[in-house]
Amino acid sequence: MNSFRYTLLALALTTISLGSCKKDSPDMPVPTTLTATQQLTTGSWRLDQVKEGGQVTGTGANIKDQYSLTFRADGSYTQKTLATSTTYPGTWMLMTNNTMLHLTDNKGTSTEYSVAALSATELRYSFTNRNGMTEERTFSAQP
Repeated sequence: MNSFRYTLLALALTTISLGSCKKDSPDMPVPTTLTATQQLTTGSWRLDQVKEGGQVTGTGANIKDQYSLTFRADGSYTQKTLATSTTYPGTWMLMTNNTMLHLTDNKGTSTEYSVAALSATELRYSFTNRNGMTEERTFSAQP
């Protein structure tokens, strides 16, 4: 009789413990992370800072020919000069595990930029400019 009680007790405890485990609990939020492409194609990016050789050479409206970039999921982008609202189309793609941004402008000129930061609020990339100096451009996300 004692072994029957122990068996019944073990069965009851197993049922209770298994019944309390839920693999798909609706109360648990599912984490969402945006891919690099999703981050780039959400809104537009305004150029806010330019550095050359590690030194800030321009910020905000003091940047000569300040512009914004709008990337679209279809691989196209638009560069808009803020002072004149002139727009220029082009194509883009992320390469090398999202560490290189490849842009081809409306004239067919291709340039690759080394992506230093990409978040929901900031895009920062660098390249070697005409003077042979490392130039870094920092953009802020715009709605």
